[in-house]
Amino acid sequence: MGWLFGRKRETQDANEMLRRYNEAEATRLAAMTADGAAVRPAGDLSTAVTATEFVVEDVFTITGRGRIATGTVRSGILRVDDVIDVAREGAAVGKTSIKGIEMFRKRASEATVGELAGILLSDPLDVRRGDVIRPAASA
Repeated sequence: MGWLFGRKRETQDANEMLRRYNEAEATRLAAMTADGAAVRPAGDLSTAVTATEFVVEDVFTITGRGRIATGTVRSGILRVDDVIDVAREGAAVGKTSIKGIEMFRKRASEATVGELAGILLSDPLDVRRGDVIRPAASA
C-alpha cells in the first residue's frame, strides 16, 4: 500500500501489472510488423553481427607517442597490430595500424564490444569525432 496526497491507495496486483505490460508490449511489437512479417534491419544480419566498428569520440596527440583516438567499440573486437581503415561519412579517410590499446589506466591487447578505449594509431591520420574505425579488408 502507498500514500498519495494524504490518502491511502491500493497498489496494483503484480499479475494485473504484468498483464498490462504484456498488452502494451504486444501492441508495440504489432506496430513493428508489416503484413504479419517482422520488420528486419536492412542488410545481411550475418555480416552485421561479425563486423567490427569503433566509433571515435575524441582525438588527441601525445608528444613522443602519437595520435590517439578514444571511443567505444560498437561491435566485434579490435586488437593490437590490426590493420584498420578509418571512414568518415562512408568515405575512406586512410589506412593505418593499431600500435596500442589502453582502457582507463591499463594497457590491453584487445578491446571488445561496449568497452571505452584509447587506440594509439601508428600513422598520424586526420581522424575526427564521429569517424568509424574498422579492420581493413584482407586481400
